[in-house]
Amino acid sequence: MQAPTTLTARLATMPALWGAGYPLGLDERGVVGRFFKCELSSHFQPFQLGAASVVRAGLTVRGPDGEPFPVEKLFSLASGADGLLKLDRLCRLIHALNHFEVAGQTTPLLMPIHPRLFDYVKVAHGRTFARMLAHFDLTPAKIILEVPDQLPRFALDGYLGEGFTLHIAEPVRAES
Repeated sequence: MQAPTTLTARLATMPALWGAGYPLGLDERGVVGRFFKCELSSHFQPFQLGAASVVRAGLTVRGPDGEPFPVEKLFSLASGADGLLKLDRLCRLIHALNHFEVAGQTTPLLMPIHPRLFDYVKVAHGRTFARMLAHFDLTPAKIILEVPDQLPRFALDGYLGEGFTLHIAEPVRAES
């Protein structure tokens, strides 16, 4: 686990391009981010993935008034490919830092990728996120990315080539 001053220094030296121009900070809850006027933080829960026990990350969003804000509404605020890409990576970085650096956990971390991301990213899946992790001396080896089913093979190969483990999400089925 990095000392808080080291983590703060690394947050301060993170390329602005990765943070979508939205600041990351460290408070008593851990790493928090801002997107528009909303505050982003992490929550975690145990998750059984086959025989393995992992931790699943979730996003907690507080609106401008400090009240809970719907995650999907937040993602609808991200306009175009660039906004969505940066918001999704920002959320995953917040989760990774809170799990591995703030909480000092070593358990593998399962993180969802927003399904619309795949409408925009056409090549080099996982490369930017792997570089973001490396800035904090983290490795993709302990990260399991939850991706939608029926992704093209080249997208899966990109993530695997960067060292991530993948979990194919169960398709959402309409109820009869």
